[in-house]
Amino acid sequence: MATQVVILGYGELGKAIHHLLSSQPDITVTCWDKNSDILPEQQPLESIIPTCTILFVCVPTWTARAALQSIHALLTPKTIVVSPSKGFEKETCHRVDTLFPQNLPSDNPFVFLGGPMIAEEIVAGLPAIGVAASTSSEARSTVAALFSQTPLVVQHTDDVSGTVLVASLKNIYALGLGICDGLSLGSNLHGALVAQATHEMIAIVTKTGGSPKTALGPAGLGDLVATAQSSNSTNYTTGLRFANGQKPVRGSEALNTIPCVQNVPGIVMAEHPFLQAIHNIVVNQHPAREEILRAVLAFSAISA
Repeated sequence: MATQVVILGYGELGKAIHHLLSSQPDITVTCWDKNSDILPEQQPLESIIPTCTILFVCVPTWTARAALQSIHALLTPKTIVVSPSKGFEKETCHRVDTLFPQNLPSDNPFVFLGGPMIAEEIVAGLPAIGVAASTSSEARSTVAALFSQTPLVVQHTDDVSGTVLVASLKNIYALGLGICDGLSLGSNLHGALVAQATHEMIAIVTKTGGSPKTALGPAGLGDLVATAQSSNSTNYTTGLRFANGQKPVRGSEALNTIPCVQNVPGIVMAEHPFLQAIHNIVVNQHPAREEILRAVLAFSAISA
């Protein structure tokens, strides 16, 4: 019997997942988007959600609550719900590992899908690595196996909070690296800031109960490096624009995450100079060049 997959949200990542799975003989993929002009022949949610085995909710974090509420009553027990959204809900500062379970029936397993998965590269047929994080070993193994015949290799872990947090942090640090590059501070400083971001992610994830291996893995350092050198990255491009005094790119998850991250229990901003610098630039509108250079000097003093 074919696995019934539904993709809710047909943006770049929704399209990429569709591209990967639609050619698999044992998988049936159905897509839906709130903008019916994108998928003019789409079926109503009432027809597709009750029959799906795995549901990918490919919407920005700030619209996830509304999306989940719209399908809550339609979900059948045991349908696996997967989110690739990497951020915080702006109004509540909930991360997806709390936002999704709070808005799903208790019988539906939740899986977070992180890692360096730039949608444009996936559609182009290039390989990628994802990380499926869930407290359910069966659910995360099922999601990983779904991609076993595709160029996307999916690892899996039970470190849900660590994976979700480091994925959110990498968006912020990618934005900060975009600011560095937008200021033309050079590859040497860019490299130093990657090291600094890695150091800070390890410290934050460890302090909040996650594994340091998560920060060093594909969902953390791997995704950061990929994101912070890609012109297809909304967060990196937003950093470039900040450095040049331009309006941010629409749809940057980092912009929602930055005001929230200081409220995460265990995070003391002063202990993380690069994170604090990005926060000061974006939220407090401090001069970007001075903040970036101050962060590097502070990290150098800590590392010495």
